[in-house]
Amino acid sequence: MIASVLASRYRQIAQFHENERLIAWLAAQRWLVWLTPERRKFVLVIGAIGAGLIGTFHRFNTGRDAAGATAWLVCALAFLILLAIVYSLYQVAVHYKRLPSIIRGRPQICFHLLFWLLLLAIWSAPDNSGLGWLVITVVALSFPYLIWRCGYMLLSGQRGKAAGTGFGDHLFYIWPVWDGTNTPPGKGHDHLSRSVAQTPEAYARAVLGGIKLLLLVGLWTLVMQLIGALIYADPKSRLTPVFQGHSLSLPRLKHIFASGAAFPLPVIWISLYLELIWEALYIAAKGHVWIGVLRLYGFNVFRNTYKPLLAESVVEFWNRYYYYFKELMMEFFFLPTYARYFRSHPRLRLVAAVFAAAFIGNMYYHLLQAKEPLIGADWHKLWSLLGTRFVYCFLLASGIAISMLRQQARRGKPGTAAVLRAGGVHRLRRMACVWTFFAVINFWNVLANLTIAERTRLFLTLFGL
Repeated sequence: MIASVLASRYRQIAQFHENERLIAWLAAQRWLVWLTPERRKFVLVIGAIGAGLIGTFHRFNTGRDAAGATAWLVCALAFLILLAIVYSLYQVAVHYKRLPSIIRGRPQICFHLLFWLLLLAIWSAPDNSGLGWLVITVVALSFPYLIWRCGYMLLSGQRGKAAGTGFGDHLFYIWPVWDGTNTPPGKGHDHLSRSVAQTPEAYARAVLGGIKLLLLVGLWTLVMQLIGALIYADPKSRLTPVFQGHSLSLPRLKHIFASGAAFPLPVIWISLYLELIWEALYIAAKGHVWIGVLRLYGFNVFRNTYKPLLAESVVEFWNRYYYYFKELMMEFFFLPTYARYFRSHPRLRLVAAVFAAAFIGNMYYHLLQAKEPLIGADWHKLWSLLGTRFVYCFLLASGIAISMLRQQARRGKPGTAAVLRAGGVHRLRRMACVWTFFAVINFWNVLANLTIAERTRLFLTLFGL
């Protein structure tokens, strides 16, 4: 009896964002009624200008400690050029049907070629010290941040949904105030316009949902601090002094790589699983900030991360872990490949599309992510950053492809639904298999100053080889 009462009270507290009385009270508040969709968008558009300028300065200043009027002049000029590029792409999206057929057929490739032509110009420039060179370099540094957001704008034009939209309808998600990563949470205009709250009641629901996510950020951050203190004895954890050295003192995976010492095999395996849990908490906390702020502005979009550690298949984990990265890979790599190639070979068609997204697209995304060595043509550093990720992406794509093929094979088979619904040991076994797969491939994703041969030797020791 007491347990059921406590469970009911917990659900009431945990699901406060669905409380109808609270929603009705919030929907009646003057400030919320005043913040209509048009006014909220106006705030976001103004914020985009500031976010764009500050972000441009931050990308230029990273690792340079630049300051003063010259730095701001370089960034201001670069931002104006970027704004002109974005506006030109907006015009392309709005007037998409008037474009030459070669651009209409491959708009994303044409846009990415623009970036690579810019890189070629930088690599071949004889003088790399003038003001103009600095401006062009800052433009190139900003491209990886903008390239996928502008890609969503071009997709909107390709689908015929950009016609009739204003520049502000796109500008607010090109330089969003809610996010500073290369992956666009909330995607682009098509997705955001479908999810925007139009009524005070819908806006109240979105705001309460955003508050819940921001509260979860605090909870997951606290859990990470506890893990850091009690398991890793991490001096960076604020809670480590509280426990006065009482800790398991297990090593992080990166410390195992860096130490060069031999650790017992059980310790390495425990570290692998803990690393997966840590990464899931870290991504969840970051993603809840992005989506929490988005919901405060009235966009009731999906969470970036939703209980990935409860996934019972590899493809389900992939969908839950970093939803908007998965969506980016799906939109720009999976769907184009799936729509164009191997139509008469269904299984090959699926595998090719998965590898286009999880392997080729994943590698390309992180190539652009390594913008400093890429722009500086530092090929050695690029390989040190991406060499082991090549293995990770291959293993990831293989796992997802096998998982999707197995799902397809199970469809329509008698008894399949009952097997999947089976709880207890069967469900835990499926979850354990998923944890093990992602923990093992994450071995190749952790940055470390090891060659592929050295990491391969260490990897084989996981299996007693």
